[in-house]
Amino acid sequence: MAERLGEYLIKAGRITEPQLSSALERQVTMGGRLGTNLIELGFLSEDELTQFLSKKLKIPSVQASDLDDIEPSLIQLIPRELAQKYNVVPIKRDRTTLSVAFLDPTDLEVIDELRFITGCIIKPFIASEARIRYLLEHYYQINRHLRYISVLADERKRHRLKSGTEDDRTTKKEPTPEEMDAAMQRAKEDWVEIRNRDEAIGTFLKALNAVLDRGILFLVKAGKVIGWRAFPAYHEAEIGRLEFQLDQPSLFKDVVTAKTFYQGPAPYDPTYRDLFQLLGGDHPKEILLLPVLMNDQVVAVLYGDNQFSSRPIQTLSYVRKLAQKLAMALEILILKKKIIEL
Repeated sequence: MAERLGEYLIKAGRITEPQLSSALERQVTMGGRLGTNLIELGFLSEDELTQFLSKKLKIPSVQASDLDDIEPSLIQLIPRELAQKYNVVPIKRDRTTLSVAFLDPTDLEVIDELRFITGCIIKPFIASEARIRYLLEHYYQINRHLRYISVLADERKRHRLKSGTEDDRTTKKEPTPEEMDAAMQRAKEDWVEIRNRDEAIGTFLKALNAVLDRGILFLVKAGKVIGWRAFPAYHEAEIGRLEFQLDQPSLFKDVVTAKTFYQGPAPYDPTYRDLFQLLGGDHPKEILLLPVLMNDQVVAVLYGDNQFSSRPIQTLSYVRKLAQKLAMALEILILKKKIIEL
């Protein structure tokens, strides 16, 4: 009987039994492969996982250099529906041999079917679940779940921290009144010079980053709130997938309806799963939701927390003032546009 991955990793001394137990419990509630859950919990890196799988299965793992700029003609060898069904992506070709990234390279029936369809000898390579989901989205436009986006984002973040190219934000301290005053003054000066909405929002988020670890600005549009911009930087397409319907119960609906803020515990509710998955999977102790109002209408909602540093949110008055200034800056832009066009 083949040895299971968890047992293999324990014997190799890479994870402990309690860590395996935690990953298995998470797998039951969150789904996905065991390896994905081990990565999300920080017990393994993606590279370590694929290296162990490669050694265990005696199948080579994919190399990052093989995944960049795969030729469209190569992608066309495996139809979109089969790539999605079998979680496979062709990565290179050498005459009659086609190298293919697999989520499960041990499935001989799939290998036989791909051999028949492509007319090539199939050489399987092992890849992580998150990496396969990325490749399917990148080359076949098959949308991946937010959890797989956050897995790779966390990998990049850990790599930067390890290499010293990113500060460890867990050391971030509560800003002093002088630091907040300076950040507010810089924002005011920048807002005076803004030329468009993107610059106004960028100034807002930059000033918020002085007092919050992370935040997302949601637009209120067509009966829902939609993710728009965020700090630290996330890909706009990833943020744009976050939506909360305003006809469904949520804290976002409460904030928009009552035109007031929420500051308190983060709900343990499936409604917010995608939001927390995108932010890294950790459940923050405290969150802040704050409306941005123009002409007494909520046009945007700010989400913020201090998950990295675990600091309490003690800067509400500063954030509220920033939101008011943002609304004023946007109103000025509207007036400028009217002056030019009317």
